[in-house]
Amino acid sequence: MDSHLAIVEKSGNIVNSHLVGSKVARRVIRPLRIRLEQKLVSAFFSFPPHRAYSTFSFLPSFAYKSLNAFPKDILQVHWVGEGFLPPWAIGRLQGPVIWTLRDTWPFTGGCHFSSTGCMRYRERCGKCPELCSSFEWDVSRWHWLQKYKAVRRIRPVAVALSKEFVEKASRSSILRNCRIEHIPNCIDTDVFKPIPQMQARNILGLPHDKKIVLFGALGATSDYNKGFDLLQKALGHLSDDAHGNLFALVFGASQSDESLPYPTRFLGHLRDAIALNLAYSAADVFICPSRYESFSNTVLESLACGTPVAAFSVGGIPDMLEDRINGCLAPAEDAKALACGIAYILEDGERREPMREAARRVVEERYAAPIIAARYMELYTELLSRPERDAL
Repeated sequence: MDSHLAIVEKSGNIVNSHLVGSKVARRVIRPLRIRLEQKLVSAFFSFPPHRAYSTFSFLPSFAYKSLNAFPKDILQVHWVGEGFLPPWAIGRLQGPVIWTLRDTWPFTGGCHFSSTGCMRYRERCGKCPELCSSFEWDVSRWHWLQKYKAVRRIRPVAVALSKEFVEKASRSSILRNCRIEHIPNCIDTDVFKPIPQMQARNILGLPHDKKIVLFGALGATSDYNKGFDLLQKALGHLSDDAHGNLFALVFGASQSDESLPYPTRFLGHLRDAIALNLAYSAADVFICPSRYESFSNTVLESLACGTPVAAFSVGGIPDMLEDRINGCLAPAEDAKALACGIAYILEDGERREPMREAARRVVEERYAAPIIAARYMELYTELLSRPERDAL
């Protein structure tokens, strides 16, 4: 399959990638547009203490013209927030269009996830709790309306990464009448694979006589959603017997103002698979205390490296984890239950070995790149084998 990627920001050497728009549009106009939108929204609305990440794109963007002009059979939309494709521009895309739901933005009035548990996206947004708004016709309602019209015009096939997102999208006012498929993220099992634990610890200079707990994410200690505070609480709930026997490893941050209750090493930002493999393989358990996840690539990477995971049951995590088989699940934001899961994995080395094997096995059977690629190829072939309107 001949695939190409249209982007507005490029990092590294991405094969078959194409920058959309002129250099001035990408480097000057777009950043100014994002700041102006943020300033306008902030001028009229306030935000809760831990506000959700939201982008209310309403200023012009003509990236859709470049996407429509590019020769293609199918256009697959991924993450297009921050003004890449405002709602009105999405309605001008020429299909067939597949829209992968990387977060909730495709079916809400602007929020990429909710910090308040808001479900107004099932109706028509407005009076947005993320904006502390008391007006039905606020910017979230306007954004919702433009997106609702756009989706009715292009009728995309929505691809949800998790069963939870299938349910959310199917109950949303924007996507409920669209076809929704469940296809998770994949992983290259030849790149992410187990390394002997002691070998990994030698390379990273980590202790051999400690049980190592690993935590990592983009913005690991600064992003409230990633749950560093919940990690602290969970580790604090572990028994006193564990205190002298644990070592914490963190990637995605160089330091933190708040310490963990055990000796800790911060690895900073790991940008290549080799470094990530070493970190996952060196650990006895990977902990994912996120309050919200659409899927969680870190959980998938850890499992691919044969390291069991203790996590909250949010997003796509319960799709990947079988409780007490390849990891442990806890109710969302229940730090004490998460501590019980961590302890279950760490307490018994003989019990942990089958969990390591199960972790790798579930990835090979469900999430290996060829398996997910085949599911996409089946969807593409089906869409192209029918008249466009029937297919969508």
